[in-house]
Amino acid sequence: MFRHSMRNKLILFLLLATLIPFITSIVVSYFFTKQKVIEDTIASNAVLISQGKTNLLNYLNGVLQASSTIYTGTGPPVYGLGQIYDILERQQEIDYMSDKVISSGLQVMSHSVKEIKQVYLYAGVSNRSYLMVNNNSKSSSGKYENLPSFPENKDVYFETTHSSSNYGIHTVYSAPTPVLSMHRKLLYSPNNTTIGELIIDLQLDLISEISQSLYTHDQEELYILDEAGFIVFGPDISKWGQLLEGSWGNEAIHSKLDKGTYEWSKGPYAGINVYEKMKTDYVSWTIVKRLPYEQLTRNARQLTLINSMILTLFMLIVIAGTIYISIKFTAPIKQLIRYITRIQSGQVQLGQLNVDIELARTDEMGILANRFHGLMQDLNQMVMREYRLELANKSNQLMALQAQINPHFLNNALQSIGTLALQHDAPKVYALISSLAKMMHYSMNTNESVVPLRKEIDHIKAYLELQKQRFEHQFEIIYDIEESTKAISVPKMILQPLVENYFKHGFKPGSATGLLRIQAMKDIVHEDEFLKLIVEDNGIGITEQRLYEVRNRLNAPSITDEACIGLSNVLTRVQLYFTDDAFLDVEHVQPQGLRIMIHIPMKKGALE
Repeated sequence: MFRHSMRNKLILFLLLATLIPFITSIVVSYFFTKQKVIEDTIASNAVLISQGKTNLLNYLNGVLQASSTIYTGTGPPVYGLGQIYDILERQQEIDYMSDKVISSGLQVMSHSVKEIKQVYLYAGVSNRSYLMVNNNSKSSSGKYENLPSFPENKDVYFETTHSSSNYGIHTVYSAPTPVLSMHRKLLYSPNNTTIGELIIDLQLDLISEISQSLYTHDQEELYILDEAGFIVFGPDISKWGQLLEGSWGNEAIHSKLDKGTYEWSKGPYAGINVYEKMKTDYVSWTIVKRLPYEQLTRNARQLTLINSMILTLFMLIVIAGTIYISIKFTAPIKQLIRYITRIQSGQVQLGQLNVDIELARTDEMGILANRFHGLMQDLNQMVMREYRLELANKSNQLMALQAQINPHFLNNALQSIGTLALQHDAPKVYALISSLAKMMHYSMNTNESVVPLRKEIDHIKAYLELQKQRFEHQFEIIYDIEESTKAISVPKMILQPLVENYFKHGFKPGSATGLLRIQAMKDIVHEDEFLKLIVEDNGIGITEQRLYEVRNRLNAPSITDEACIGLSNVLTRVQLYFTDDAFLDVEHVQPQGLRIMIHIPMKKGALE
């Protein structure tokens, strides 16, 4: 369906170009919005919990302050709260009047905080207990046996939520309700001994009101837990005072941090837990708010849904436009294909391509139709030219074959002349002709573009034999070739241009004896092994300025300097075969002369 139809390919491409960004945008915006909403929700809940913690501590401090008035309370001599402490401090039997003072003081204290359900007082010296409930005061001898022990090194603490009791004192019936109890030791200041105990039972109305304002019912949960994991407050009243079920709260309870967040992945409230510690001298609680992922991501999902509906509407418009444009774009092409099919089917004869194309458009498709019409007209004119070009090509191929015969004929002729020179007792002539024949055979062999180094050295030796004869032995040649390098493959004809440079630009006949040194060795450059070829002479050399120009022009894209063309060709061929790791350098020789060095990497081209 798509393999042979450009229209279908175009429609598919445009649809993908529309759908992929659309879907990507939806997915990216959802995850980004989700993450951002989660972060903002966590931050706002952390602030909300912090405010709730402050309100709870202020409330508990108020209760604590109300209980401390037993030491500092002021009032009439008989009914003041401070009189209670005075009575207990005397450490003597309590008479009828003292009993009335205690009852009145406890009544005043029970009205100091609205949520106080009852007040219990134990007087140690007289071993009597007092209970104030609903403005009714009762007393009995002895201390209530089921009172919890004070935590170590604490004189005041809040007992975790529990059901209220009558402390063993029969008074007006009061149904047990969940209460939070504040326990205070009454101390005799001179020796800090305990002379009594005060307990204030608080109804949880205000604590519940503060806590419930911190979370959304049926969507979130909020717990206040003590350090042992018992529930001070939670969404289920029946579980107040009980040990927390499950281990989801342990991380918050045992955390060393004052506040933080952590993930919980189990149960219906899998999500993020935000917690903050309530630590004072008299209470050690942890407020934990459970934020399920369902609630955290709800706003992100709603926003993504709205965006998706809007983008879907526009996407449908784009899809319709895409299909329309694709059809309009490909219709002229199909029309051209029909014209071409007519030509291929033979309905139009070659040389008579004058079919009219009826495509009245001024856009690119119209231009294409006009160009196609012009092409058919050009084809009419090119028919005869094709036959002529084909004939010319045949003639050129024949001439090329003839040109290949001449070098072989010349090489064979040189061999014949050399043989004749030996027959006429002219070995020197034979040696020179042999050297020339070797050079021609080496250069004519086009089947080898890369040769072992020893063949290149042999070619240079044949070339220099001819130069020796030419210049009547006015120069000396030194070959310093490491044996291990002779089998290494190098591009053909890379040394002769360097040697020729010496005779063209460095050698001066008639002056001091020239010296030409050709070296081949292995070298290490930056931990890589290279073949190093050196052509060194004692010629007239070049100036510093000229050396600078040569080095720069070797790296230029085009070379017009005749002296640099040979070097550039050598460098280019070496780099084409051995990659750009190969390089060529030129430097002075002291006291005079020039040294040309080629570095060929051994990691490619070695035939050892």
